[in-house]
Amino acid sequence: MRYLIYLLFLSALISCQIEDTDAPSPNDAFVKYYGELTSYTASDIEIIYDNAGVPFQLVVFGTKTTNTNFDDYFVLRTDLDGNLIDSASYGFTNRAGRDLTGDGNPDEFRGNEIGGQIQPLTNGGFVTIGTSSITDNNRGISDFRILTIGFLDNSLELLNDTLYAIVSAPGNPDLDLIGNDVIELSDGSILLVGSKEFDRGGGITDFDNFFLKYDIENREVVFDGVQGVIGDDEDENAVRVFEKSDGNIMIIGDCNKPSDRGENGGINGTNVQLLEIDQNGSFVNAPVYGIHSNNGSVVSNESVSNAILTTSGFSIVGTTLTSENDEFAFVMSTSSSGVFLSGNLHDSSLYEGIETRGLGVTLAANNDVILLGQYPSFNLSGSGTNTSRGGEGMFVRFDQACRPVEGVESFFGLADGNDQIVDAVTLPDGKIIAVANVDFGGGVRLISIMKLNANGSLD
Repeated sequence: MRYLIYLLFLSALISCQIEDTDAPSPNDAFVKYYGELTSYTASDIEIIYDNAGVPFQLVVFGTKTTNTNFDDYFVLRTDLDGNLIDSASYGFTNRAGRDLTGDGNPDEFRGNEIGGQIQPLTNGGFVTIGTSSITDNNRGISDFRILTIGFLDNSLELLNDTLYAIVSAPGNPDLDLIGNDVIELSDGSILLVGSKEFDRGGGITDFDNFFLKYDIENREVVFDGVQGVIGDDEDENAVRVFEKSDGNIMIIGDCNKPSDRGENGGINGTNVQLLEIDQNGSFVNAPVYGIHSNNGSVVSNESVSNAILTTSGFSIVGTTLTSENDEFAFVMSTSSSGVFLSGNLHDSSLYEGIETRGLGVTLAANNDVILLGQYPSFNLSGSGTNTSRGGEGMFVRFDQACRPVEGVESFFGLADGNDQIVDAVTLPDGKIIAVANVDFGGGVRLISIMKLNANGSLD
């Protein structure tokens, strides 16, 4: 296991936010970078709790580019002050058992990993999920994607030195299986979700929602299933999964079905889907909703990035691509049974005319929704200023009715880089710990952990 060197450069990261008289003292806030001179991409951050249910560590999951230019999964663990504890990386490797290259050795296939989520397990250790992209030039296979699961012990060591793989159709490398999220259920099993590609014939393929329940103790699949609409471009993508208090499972993602709300005369593009299954994997309900545009002629296509449990149900975030080719982050609130409550696009009022992307979400102490993401191009020249930067990390606060909280909007990042805040967690004292990808240029991108107050302020 290798330990990372982390750098703390408060002065190097630009932070601009609305002043808050209740902001923490400088000793409470921090910005720290982690990594070597290569490229890292964080995709998830989680709190680790002790046996008494008290948070005491953080774990970040993502990918790291190796010195052989492969992207491996990467796990980083810190204490709540961002002090590095340990880290690990691992990737998919498969020996084909045949010498196709004629060099006298069995061919070995390496994967380029795409990070999904990490889940701390009740009995210790972690489970991770993601997608491995395989390329084999000798057999003409390019970007064959498989779902990969890793079990880590408390020291972040990969158990049995094995990354488990699930493929969409054994023997057919043309069909992909994507891994997005994994949770531990109350019975100790795990439930994983993603999307599975099918060959519909006639040159048509599309993706369906995919889910699988796995009994860790007995090492067996309890059930698996798919759900979707057959047809060209009729793709379903399961992004996040939650266990409800009644034992049912809610899978949240996006699909190409018309919204149940009927906005824009039923011509409403890609929408949010909430797929509920019972404890046996049987379908219960699958409502679909879009975000209504103020311009009735504009079609909004929603792509889900993340979701979180709330006191009333779920808060869902992502990005809307309009038929006019504009990008805006969105926030949506539903009940626990999947009934639409409210929704809103984030066309920034503070930074007028700037597009936004929604990537992560957490709840403030008062249950307001904190939206994390990116301004893809932070150029304010059209707003009477001369500010021109690259992609910037985004922090925005909405109330429980998905209305923006006035003045609470911040951007974070380096002036010339393509930076983004991908996710965050909330501590019991109300402080927000966010994880970001910060671009230093020259192929160097580091993971950053930032401790902020609930209004996105560092000071």
